[in-house]
Amino acid sequence: MPRNPRPAFGRDSHRERAVAEYLDRHLYPEHFQSIDRVNDKKRQLAGIDLFATHKDIEGEMKIDEKAATSWAHKMDLKTFAFELQWMLGDEEMGGWFIDKERLKKTTHWMCIWPRTAGEPLNRVEDIVRAEAALISVRVLRRWVRKKASKETEFLEDVIERLRNGSEDELQWAGLRIRISRNLPEQPINLLMPRETLRELSGGVLWDLP
Repeated sequence: MPRNPRPAFGRDSHRERAVAEYLDRHLYPEHFQSIDRVNDKKRQLAGIDLFATHKDIEGEMKIDEKAATSWAHKMDLKTFAFELQWMLGDEEMGGWFIDKERLKKTTHWMCIWPRTAGEPLNRVEDIVRAEAALISVRVLRRWVRKKASKETEFLEDVIERLRNGSEDELQWAGLRIRISRNLPEQPINLLMPRETLRELSGGVLWDLP
């Protein structure tokens, strides 16, 4: 069985639980035909937070919830970060967007931009509103591949330049690739424009109270 060595970063887990509870209250009961939230670690590690069906989408979805929680009390982000690589000590680990080892079973990402009244997000009660967009994994990866077809530099080379260089951000295929050196895992992310994600959702998005 493939190992999943990623530590549970404490700064994120309680925020993720708060967002999940918020969605269970305000999104899924109103806008989905059925949901089955996953509680076992094995399926969560495979990129499944819940199974769900929606009237506009054929078949059962395996949704991985991704939320911009650390920015909820700061500026309203115009992008969303898709993880390309992160560090476990001195070892480079593949991010969930690329998923080179094909460990993830995700069919859709639920991208969430939660907002608070100005305080850091710690509890579900802190969230005053949120935008959520349901993005097909296949559709987004195909969109990125199409952009990359016109690029002369491989994405892997851009990641390596960021990892081993001093720059914090590079342009690739008209997109921003950024490293967060201030975080323990030093993730390198693809920053997707929020408006593009809205378009790629095919209209399956919500402004939540």
